[in-house]
Amino acid sequence: MPTSWPSIVKQESASLKINLDNLIRKNLSNIAFVTIDGEDAKDFDDAVFCVELNDGYDLYVAIADVSLYVKPGSSIDKEAINRGTSIYFPNFVIPMLPEILSNNLCSLRPNEDRPSLVVKINLDKDCYLKEYNFFSAIIHSHARLTYTEVENNSFESPLSNAVIDSLKNLKSLAHKRIAIKEERGAVRIHSKEHLIKINDDGTSKSISFRKNIFANQMIEECMLLANECAADLLNNRYGYAPFRVHEEPDQLKLETLKKILGGNVQLQNPQDPASQINSISEKISAKDQLKQSLILQTMKRAEYSTENVGHFGLQLDQYCHFTSPIRRYPDLLTHRMIKSCIEDDNDHSSYKKNDQEICELSSKLEHRAENASRKVNQILIFDYLKRHLGESFEGVISGVTEFGLFITLEKFLVSGLLHVADLKRDRYQLSKDQTYLYGIKSGRRYRFGDSIKVKIVAVSPFEGKMTLLQNE
Repeated sequence: MPTSWPSIVKQESASLKINLDNLIRKNLSNIAFVTIDGEDAKDFDDAVFCVELNDGYDLYVAIADVSLYVKPGSSIDKEAINRGTSIYFPNFVIPMLPEILSNNLCSLRPNEDRPSLVVKINLDKDCYLKEYNFFSAIIHSHARLTYTEVENNSFESPLSNAVIDSLKNLKSLAHKRIAIKEERGAVRIHSKEHLIKINDDGTSKSISFRKNIFANQMIEECMLLANECAADLLNNRYGYAPFRVHEEPDQLKLETLKKILGGNVQLQNPQDPASQINSISEKISAKDQLKQSLILQTMKRAEYSTENVGHFGLQLDQYCHFTSPIRRYPDLLTHRMIKSCIEDDNDHSSYKKNDQEICELSSKLEHRAENASRKVNQILIFDYLKRHLGESFEGVISGVTEFGLFITLEKFLVSGLLHVADLKRDRYQLSKDQTYLYGIKSGRRYRFGDSIKVKIVAVSPFEGKMTLLQNE
């Protein structure tokens, strides 16, 4: 992982500064934009404002103007391409851009003017898109809010009436946009994200899951809308964009998934993969994270490409990333293309081959970042469990082999091995179709998805291994 900055990048970063006097752009400092992020967020790259009209809504989404500072071919730009994305760990981040950008110049701090790229989106009363307009602007965040504050409607500091009205409108808009997303059949999977708290010495203090509250969804719907508009603008103007593409899953994998999960799922529309996945997901409890994760594994990875194949998960014909140029390089590429539309409308066809290479590299680097985050999380969870040897936990059989059962601990969503020799009161063999172990004398079966109580007897955090015994 790239953990230090080249000296030339440090030098370039030190020379960067905000000079609003030289910028000719719309001044939106009077509009009551706010940022809404997690409690521990340090960079605030998006701000929102919403007004209700007689015939619908005007939604403003402002994104920090990273392209104003990071010029193509600069040392900062070259390093950002090589990093591709910020990499997130429980107690620190490896950023794509130097901190003077991510935490200062390109952070939409409260009560400070910041250059931004803004999209104004006009929606009808049911929140269907009517029109949009991108432009460069100066914005002024009127408050730094957290998801929890917005969810509970309880704020540390008093808010202006304009901010309060905007939040009310944002909530109304989000409910309607979620309904539209369900109407078009976007894939619904209930996945959980680990929340790992770290002690001062670097060991894991506690393991839990992040709560997915409505305030998160509210901002997500605003960002999805902005991304849709960006893809539409670039595709119409240039015939391509740094699309975020997501292909349909293989039908064979869907059939296998259905078989693993019981085979009794009645599909709403057998010809439509998204409908199949939603039918399967609806039959599974949101708490059953093992089966929900299996559905997720059935789907292909989303990637970046200049060749548009649509976004299967969102059920959109075109989609790209616009809202996080601080932490994703394809978003920065999108910003530059949009600004080109605004400023000079140059033909970008000659850039397509180079942009495709950047898209392919960004997809690989994103995969690397996800793997690194996942492995570190697993090590920290196993480090935590190493201090709980001999304790019992509820588990679910997540894998069946001739040498034993893989058991996922429901409370932590990590797996360990229960060896076949340690199964009680019988000798067990693997079935012919390799879907379950059965006792030769008793006929008892252990199959995927069965609940089982186990005890932790050994953990090797860096090897990613955990040995389990069946509880009496």
